[in-house]
Amino acid sequence: MKFLIMLLCSFLSINTVSAQNNIYIIHGFGANVNDHWFNYIERNLSNKTNHVMKIALPDASHPQLLAWNKTLKDNITRIDKHTFFVAHSLGCITLLDYLAQSNFQQIGGMVCVSGFSEQLTTLPQLDGYILATNKDFSFKDKILQGHMFISDHDQYVQTELSLALAKKLNFAYTVIPNAGHFLGSDGYQEFPQLLSWLKYVTRTPD
Repeated sequence: MKFLIMLLCSFLSINTVSAQNNIYIIHGFGANVNDHWFNYIERNLSNKTNHVMKIALPDASHPQLLAWNKTLKDNITRIDKHTFFVAHSLGCITLLDYLAQSNFQQIGGMVCVSGFSEQLTTLPQLDGYILATNKDFSFKDKILQGHMFISDHDQYVQTELSLALAKKLNFAYTVIPNAGHFLGSDGYQEFPQLLSWLKYVTRTPD
């Protein structure tokens, strides 16, 4: 009897662990894990079923694709229906490049903020990085929930570029007026629309 109880407890423990959501926040060019709305999302989404991890990418002002890709590989423990990605700006194409080289069956959800996959006239120093990324998005059908948040007045990423990436990924999208590049300096220390979407897809109660 004691053995059966221990076995049941072990089974319940394994299921509880496997049901935990891993939510990864991936910053962009020139940023760090405490910038913009990253702490807001972590603070409001973390609970006993959501583990939020902000991934610090090295030398963010001089990004190197191989180094950023390796950092994602070293920090992302698994990819499955309980895995959710939140990426901003250059972090979006970085994440997509990493996923194009990864083996997985499903992703619970992905949200891109000011995402793009083409060169930016505003930041020509990123041309080499962007051109080196893998643009094969054939894994897109494995993403169970996908969304893009787009600004209609982004000082770095043209709205059309974000719309084009959303179309390539078959993501629904939300265009927010005058949001800039969704930076802290644009007033985005908080991001309630993004938080609401993440709570919905991760089934997190208010």
